[in-house]
Amino acid sequence: MSKISNLLEIIMIIQYKGLTTASELAQTLGVDKKTVYRYISSLNKANIPVYTKKGRYGGFYIDKNFYMKPANLTEEELSALLMASEVLTKQNGFIYEKELKNAVYKIKGVSINSDMNLNEMDDTGSFSIDFIGNTGNLEDKISQVSYSMSRGRSLNINYFSINKNNLTMRKVDPYNLIFKQGDWYVIGYCHMKDDVESFKLNRIKSLKVSNDIYMRPHTFSLKDYLNDHWELFMGDKIKVVIKFSRNMSHFIEDIKWNSNQHIDELEDGHILLSLYVDDIEDIKEWVMGFGKSAEIIEPEGLRKNIKLELEELYKKY
Repeated sequence: MSKISNLLEIIMIIQYKGLTTASELAQTLGVDKKTVYRYISSLNKANIPVYTKKGRYGGFYIDKNFYMKPANLTEEELSALLMASEVLTKQNGFIYEKELKNAVYKIKGVSINSDMNLNEMDDTGSFSIDFIGNTGNLEDKISQVSYSMSRGRSLNINYFSINKNNLTMRKVDPYNLIFKQGDWYVIGYCHMKDDVESFKLNRIKSLKVSNDIYMRPHTFSLKDYLNDHWELFMGDKIKVVIKFSRNMSHFIEDIKWNSNQHIDELEDGHILLSLYVDDIEDIKEWVMGFGKSAEIIEPEGLRKNIKLELEELYKKY
């Protein structure tokens, strides 16, 4: 990640969390503490009012009169940016494709509007799936999460699960609040899963600070967690290969379904569409909509899933 990206993340993290230590920033950004102090120095030279509070419960804080306001883009403006990031590619002669996509993700992350109801197609350039992510007030959520961590109180959250397409109530002991790839995440112990999980703030429908006390384990390391689960914050982690029949080949080739898709033409006129998705459930219904004209080649788990559903349909008819 570039220095400018890290500086922007530092501003946003300090602004929202109120007080942040050098160790927390170092773990979140994946740098050492000396680098964090150099970043703070650079911000001060740029007249960004970041100050240091010394002592056991000290850290960095930002002047309350300074505020980096969200872009407050309209749905149409944000959609235009997302579309531009898909059209302007290296293949089309635009050499700053990666930088543009990173910038758009960051703008998207701070342009959440409670009245907007964007879908996953806007987010990834792929499939149309209703997304509950933009409900609620981002600043209120961050404030409540920060408060619960400072007081050692568990959170009760109403969380939207894309792969199950429903809301579930979770009790979470929050360990860290981080900003990655344009999104805010709560990392903490999930009592339902009996494991440390990450939760996107824009998928939390509602949350409430409980009276239940917890203690963050001294064995937990944010740096180790991020190293082991980095793909959760990067996406594009599950490869899906779909075989389409000849009668569908032109239709599939003429449309940009996903930003990382690849198409192979077979000798018999069939084609193979390869792409990477965050969750195979996101693509299941889309593929089944093509009927016999589409066949999942991989992953095997998705093939079996569709097979079971077809068997249930066969029993009904």
